[in-house]
Amino acid sequence: MAKIRVLPDQVANQIAAGEVVERPSSVLKELVENALDAGARRIEIAWEEGGKRLLEVADDGSGMARDDLYLALERHATSKVRTAEDLGHLASFGFRGEALPSIASVSRFDLTSAETEGAGHRLRCEFGVIKEVAPVSHSRGTTVAVRDLFAQLPARRRFLKSTDTEHAQLWGAVARLALSAPGVHWAIRPDRGAPLVLPPVADAGQRLGPLLGEKLTRLVPFVNGELPWRLRGFVSPPDLSFRDRNHLYLFVNGRAVRDRLLLAALSEAWSGTFAKGSYPATVLFLELPPEAVDVNVHPTKAEVRFREPQRIFAWVRSGAEEAWAQLRGGLASVLELPPKPLEAEFELDPSRRAAAQHPRLWSDHSGGALGAYQALDAAFNTRPLETVYAYEPMSSGAAENLDPGGAIRYLGSFQQTYLLAEIEGERGPELWIVDQHVAHERVLFERLFLRRHAPAIQPLMPPRVVQIGPEALARLTPFLSELEAAGVEAEPFGDGALVVRGLPDFLADRDPQALLEDLLARLEREGRVDLDAFRRDLNAELACRAAIKKHHALPPDLALGLIRDLLACEVPNTCPHGRPILKKLTLEELERSFGRRI
Repeated sequence: MAKIRVLPDQVANQIAAGEVVERPSSVLKELVENALDAGARRIEIAWEEGGKRLLEVADDGSGMARDDLYLALERHATSKVRTAEDLGHLASFGFRGEALPSIASVSRFDLTSAETEGAGHRLRCEFGVIKEVAPVSHSRGTTVAVRDLFAQLPARRRFLKSTDTEHAQLWGAVARLALSAPGVHWAIRPDRGAPLVLPPVADAGQRLGPLLGEKLTRLVPFVNGELPWRLRGFVSPPDLSFRDRNHLYLFVNGRAVRDRLLLAALSEAWSGTFAKGSYPATVLFLELPPEAVDVNVHPTKAEVRFREPQRIFAWVRSGAEEAWAQLRGGLASVLELPPKPLEAEFELDPSRRAAAQHPRLWSDHSGGALGAYQALDAAFNTRPLETVYAYEPMSSGAAENLDPGGAIRYLGSFQQTYLLAEIEGERGPELWIVDQHVAHERVLFERLFLRRHAPAIQPLMPPRVVQIGPEALARLTPFLSELEAAGVEAEPFGDGALVVRGLPDFLADRDPQALLEDLLARLEREGRVDLDAFRRDLNAELACRAAIKKHHALPPDLALGLIRDLLACEVPNTCPHGRPILKKLTLEELERSFGRRI
């Protein structure tokens, strides 16, 4: 007797449902995407008990004829794909032809549709078995009702979460779907909580408040590129962050995705703007030609594969970086800003004090702050950084507290750590509290990192042979030309080894072995090598170590100079590690806190 047999259609559909139908929210996603593919301009959604008892989606799309209702429940039956070549430039959401038969196999399933007003048909199916097809009066479009999901599969039903959790998951799916289709009218009517009606709008930004909460109406729009290659979306200002990644919404050609490449690109882009452990809110729409992305790599189409991942990574990272770089202002009041997690202070061991013959920060009083930075820059070019951080205040301490432009008045310091200044803001006087360590760190970082010249190559004498192993060598070899263009001169040297002949000046003091191991780790994580990110991270570390520390008294002229230089920075809000630099309090807010205003 043969051991191999063909599975019955009902069993095959239930197996497919295990991949396509995870929970009610995945059913909702499939049904709504079918409605959007049918050209719907109005979609109504209702559910009961978190979608476990009932989930219904009605649309005004093109509808189906009676014979199409039968075909819709056949596996691999679809109106979206006709030839294998169509898979190379898919523009629709659905195309596999698995969703409806899979859903129908694990529920009591009603499919009602009409191509013309009033003349419709209803198909009734129970757990994969068609019970009835009858004519009914129905408006043009399609209504799908899914009842008792997984009722005959108790093992699968036990994996569903509580009604509250599934209810929240459905709202999350609605948010992603409605953001991707702002021109569609949406009506959502759950069995608990208030219904939500979303009229058509021109831009997804008008949906942020109703779908994601009023807090996210502060997101700022940006656009990078033009169709067919366009990156657009909304990013949160530096003072709006969260403790998790739950406020990241990623779309590729209108399809909500979970993509590690895009997340890695965004993570690099917000590095230095948000503190470690804090995450911004981001709604990102990536629009590119259909042939540039493969959406046929995941059963639920939640993941994609890009034809040119390195190009996409660099584009998304640079586009998001530019968006955050433009958000210099918009600092929240100290009365509004929630506390952020702070990293530990970087205090140097006293035994590593600077030698007397080396330049000291802030010691060139004739040049003020500029002289200090010039001394630092000269020190960087002559000695390792750890010898260049000593602080020496000006002896006289006599300085004018008022900025020559009249916009900044230095008031003093608190605990020899926080600088207090009166600033003339847009709405009147403001009290600013500036952390001198992170302010100096930001200024030094921009002096170092934002130098636009190409790095000089530092030859290694003698060249270093680095053993990394055959597997690691095979992974790194395709990127050697990219590394060479960035200043890392390396080539294969026997089995599992590289010989490193030169490094860029900003990496000259790095151990080649540790450097290559770090590169391999990034290659594993991101699928690419980015020396510019290395340079940024290294200079952030250098600036932190070189910046003046807390409890160091600054004379007024140098404190005023530091504040002026901070305001001239491209990103004055946060240090390179993402810590907040300053907080402000307007006169109106101060008076209100003392009861002087209502």
